[in-house]
Amino acid sequence: MKRERVTVHIDDVRRATASDAHAVAEVIHYSTADSMPWFAGRNTLEEDRWWTSNVLLHKTDVWVATVDGNVVGVVALHDGWLSQLFVRTTAQGFGVGHRLVEVAKRESPRGLQLWVFRRNAVAARFLETVGFSLVREGTSSGRHSVSEAAEPELLYRWVP
Repeated sequence: MKRERVTVHIDDVRRATASDAHAVAEVIHYSTADSMPWFAGRNTLEEDRWWTSNVLLHKTDVWVATVDGNVVGVVALHDGWLSQLFVRTTAQGFGVGHRLVEVAKRESPRGLQLWVFRRNAVAARFLETVGFSLVREGTSSGRHSVSEAAEPELLYRWVP
């Protein structure tokens, strides 16, 4: 599933398995490319597949949302951090992000926090609609990639 428009309801939100690794990587890769074309720290699809298989699925609790059996959204949690939240551009507007955040809140009853690039205004607005509050501004210098330039970020937090 590359970039076709999703027009049906969410089948399921479930824990990701090793067999979901490539689909999870594709959601992250294509969502990043579509929503943050200016981000210099983007990986290749193969790099995202390696990282998803060897790091993300082993170090975080990953949940996926599916439509017609295809992974269209991903949320990853680790020690009170919402480390990944991506929905395929073609699946946005159908409640996928809301469902993933509901799962994240249920799985993190003490609260959650995450960094969002300041230039990613769509993500910041979405977080505010699902109950996150802006805590402070910062800079990503080296947080995402050694070679990337510093990028202004916003720290959001949800407290039950």
